[in-house]
Formats: sequence, structure tokens, C-alpha cells
Amino acid sequence: MGHIIPRIRAASRAVLAEPPRPPLPGAGLEPGFRRRWLWFFLPSTFLLFWLLNLAVGFAWQTVGLDARIYFHGSAAWVAGGNPWATGALLNGREFSYAGLPPTVVMFAPVTLLPEEVFVWLWLAISLAAAVVVIRALRLPFIWALYPPLLFGVIAANPHVVMLALLVAGGTWGGGLASVLKVVAIPPLFGERRWRALIIAAVVIGASVLLLPGLWWSFLHQAASVQNTIHSESGGGLSAWGVPLVFVPTFISLCVLARFDMRAAAWLVVPALFPTTQYYYAMFALPVDPFLAAAMALPLPFAPPLVTIGYTVVRLGMAWRRRSRVAPQHLPVAASGS
Repeated sequence: MGHIIPRIRAASRAVLAEPPRPPLPGAGLEPGFRRRWLWFFLPSTFLLFWLLNLAVGFAWQTVGLDARIYFHGSAAWVAGGNPWATGALLNGREFSYAGLPPTVVMFAPVTLLPEEVFVWLWLAISLAAAVVVIRALRLPFIWALYPPLLFGVIAANPHVVMLALLVAGGTWGGGLASVLKVVAIPPLFGERRWRALIIAAVVIGASVLLLPGLWWSFLHQAASVQNTIHSESGGGLSAWGVPLVFVPTFISLCVLARFDMRAAAWLVVPALFPTTQYYYAMFALPVDPFLAAAMALPLPFAPPLVTIGYTVVRLGMAWRRRSRVAPQHLPVAASGS
């Protein structure tokens, strides 16, 4: 018995040990190629994207819009109301709150601030988080113009802070990211960050035990909330709800997971998650800069189709490597025949 407990402890440490830091996106590229594309060509397209937005008329009402939505949701709960009956207006059109109960609770303390103060504070935090993401991934600073990331900053969407916590926050940051937005869970699973997942499970579980009424209210309205968000987002950009796109995307992610679970886990959210928004494409940044640039195309089904293309490219690269290193067993012709 005395030998069993130390072995269990050792096995637990091995299972819960933090994995090594993942490779940086684009780290395997030839330096000159990386410099040209990551410092000039791709950022030039980002700049062009924003110039075109300004030329056709950028909707300045989007500045801080998501911060207002999250503020209104938590403020309603603090006041004894229904978070999922709130939202914020953009050009006279309402965009509804859809956060999970832990998100409602996390933003509750900031409702002590005036709304405008919180909005500008969260905008500043989002901008700082974007800088953290760029630095953590060692991308050129001009990648702050990456459209999905900068759009998330402008709207003050929590996904920017969540991404910063995932790539630079360590164990506790990963756990907090999952509580902030549940879509942080797949990347943690793909990177085998079990400690962060345990923290998230404990916090979310505690919220269920301590606030069953809030959870019951959410579950009672979940279908209605999903339908509302689906309508407001125009169905989103993912393959969700479209079998002709969903099935091949799901298969491609399963294939990709066979040899790169980390990449598949990061891409499952923009490719398959219901009502995927444009800024979800930032999930591709920790995987590959070229993939992220392609996923930034503001087109329907861009994330799933780019994911399928990425899987095909990765399969082709793996096949070429195997064909180069595979020993060639050629028959030797017998002499004297």
C-alpha cells in the first residue's frame, strides 16, 4: 500500500503536467519568406480591408457595442431581471445578450460603474489584450490590424480578452478564459491543458450549485436565445445548420485531429460553432498566420471552407515528407539472365 500512493501521485502529476509551449505560428517558415509575407504582404491586405470599410462608410455605432450588451445583461441580473431579455441597439436594430450564466456573474461587479465608464474601460482592456496576443504569438505589431482581431477590439467583444488569456495567461488564465467564454474549452483540450480545464470545471460547477435559479432560467430560454442570435447574425459564418458544408467540415477536422489535435481544436469553433461571428476567425491566429489571413475573408462559409483547404494542404505536406524519407526498396536485377 505504501508503494501505491506515491505511484498514484506520480501518475497524477504526469497527467496534469502542463504541456510544452506550442510552436509559434509561422515559426517553420524560411526567414526571408516569413519576413516578406508577415511584415508586408498580408498586413497590406489588412490595411486595404480597413480603408475599404472607411470608404463605404464604417458603422461607428459598433464601437463598444458588445461591451454594452454584456453590461446590460449583467446589470439586469443584478437588478433581479432577465439577462437574456436585454441587448443593445445598432442603427435601431437590437442585438441580444447570449452569454452563459458564468459570464453574467463575471461581469456583475462592473455594473457598479456607470455604463459609459465601463464601455471605454473595456475598450482599453480589449486593445491591451490584442497587443498581448500579438506579442505572445511573436507576430509583427502591424498584425494588430488583423481584421477579426481589430473588429473584436472596436466592438469591445470579450473574445479578444479570452484569446489573450488563452495564449498568454497560463493555467489560471486558461481557466478564466473558459469561464469568460465557453468556446475557450476546445483549445484547452487540444493543447492538453488539464489543470486549466479542471479550474474551469470547478468554477462552472460552483456556479451551478450556488446559482441554480440563474442556470434554470438560462436553460429554460436556451432554445429561444439560440433562435434569436441565429436570426440576428444571419446564421453566422460557420457550417452549422448546413449539412452539405457541415459534414465535409466535420470530416476534415476529424482527419486533421488524427495528426494535429491542437490545430483541429482551435479551428472547431470558427468552423462549426453555431452562429459564428466574424471575429471568431481570430482562433486561427495561434495555428497558422496564412490560415488566419484566409479565414479573415468576410464571406459566408469562409471559416469551414478554409478549414477544409487547410486540412488538404496539411495532408499533402505530410504525404510529401513521408515520400521523401521512405526507403526505396527497388528490386535488383539478377546478373547473367
